[in-house]
Amino acid sequence: MERLTHKRENGIKRGYWSPNKKQELVDRLAMYEDREDAKHTNVLGKWIPISEHLPEDESYILVSFENATMPDIARYEENDEGGTFYPGDDEKPYSSYGIFVNAWTPLPEPYREERHE
Repeated sequence: MERLTHKRENGIKRGYWSPNKKQELVDRLAMYEDREDAKHTNVLGKWIPISEHLPEDESYILVSFENATMPDIARYEENDEGGTFYPGDDEKPYSSYGIFVNAWTPLPEPYREERHE
């Protein structure tokens, strides 16, 4: 699929731009949102229950627990037996501590200070 947006970094403005007409952009967005796999596309801060969808293998994510109150940064890994959530770079899974993940969300992008020249 041809990309409609282009990255802009000219020192003054950052973000994305497109030379395409608004209706073409809206039509493409609607087509994307109607795709079956788009329901797993995440908006930052929206929790995804693990019963609905699991993260990608070897990804770092933010997790919520069914039996603990504070979210945590976790790593998700898959093997022949299924998937496992680990605290950060720990080698022992959350379940070995008696803590059970019930939902996850992608981590936000790291902060980058804007440079004005």
